[in-house]
Amino acid sequence: MKRIILSIVVVVLSITFVPALYSVTKPESIDIEKNEVLYQLPYPGLLPGHPLYFLKVIRDNILLFTTRDNFKKAKLYLHLSDKNIATSISLINEGKEQMAIDQLKLGEHRFLMIPPILQELKNQGWEYSSDFIIDLNQSNQKHREIITQVIGKVTESDISILNDLLDQNTKVKDLLQEIR
Repeated sequence: MKRIILSIVVVVLSITFVPALYSVTKPESIDIEKNEVLYQLPYPGLLPGHPLYFLKVIRDNILLFTTRDNFKKAKLYLHLSDKNIATSISLINEGKEQMAIDQLKLGEHRFLMIPPILQELKNQGWEYSSDFIIDLNQSNQKHREIITQVIGKVTESDISILNDLLDQNTKVKDLLQEIR
């Protein structure tokens, strides 16, 4: 009877402590070099080439034209620029590099419209949330990440255009730093 109890205790202790000892002594590696930006881009919706895409473009332009509140307009520019970047990802995955580059250009152009609006709001004494600035910085970093990914998937002649977009991205980053 003592042997059975002793055997059960040894089995229970070995089941409990052996995995704990293994997890303590197990070496773990950490991947520090992965610099993926944790920013969720919106769903792109209709892509260029779809028969109804022109309606999307008209709707976006009407929204931009009719939005008079500068803070809402800055948020709209952020949303639309993120949609353009997401659209470029879908297009590059379909092999439509030129359309993807056009969407990247449009996205960065729209993003470049945000700092002057924020500067005007600041000059008027209007306070915007720090969460919005954080979103802008994360979005800017995500745009940079996507542009550098696209550089590896396009022809040599398009790389200079994408390098110009990276320069524009850096310019926006500097403008956002000035506004803070």
